[in-house]
Amino acid sequence: MPQKHTFKVVLIGDGGVGKTSLRNQYIHNRFAATYKATIGADFLSAEVEGADGRRVLLQVWDTAGQERFASLGKAFYRGADACILVYSVASYASFASLDRWRRDFLCHASPADPAAFPFIIVGNKSDLGEER
Repeated sequence: MPQKHTFKVVLIGDGGVGKTSLRNQYIHNRFAATYKATIGADFLSAEVEGADGRRVLLQVWDTAGQERFASLGKAFYRGADACILVYSVASYASFASLDRWRRDFLCHASPADPAAFPFIIVGNKSDLGEER
């Protein structure tokens, strides 16, 4: 049996923007309204179908966004295949910090070609739009 390719995606952004909720919603299709800060990093895996039709083991890494825990998660940036920058649509400050998160990620992940590394920006908490 051929070994499945593993694809590592890292979620980063300020604390409280909903990185853990995004991950849990995608992997388990469930949402928890309670907030618990991530300390360091944690990941969940799911087998998904890649663009070429092959099965891929997708690892979605959730990293700490709160400053006091953020340094613990940076060790888990290495080996990432993509990075999702998450901000809350109810917090301009979380959007404004995305460039800092991107630079920090590139510094610690050290991808082979930083200019071509895939980043995705996700505006989360659209249900809180009236708080914008």
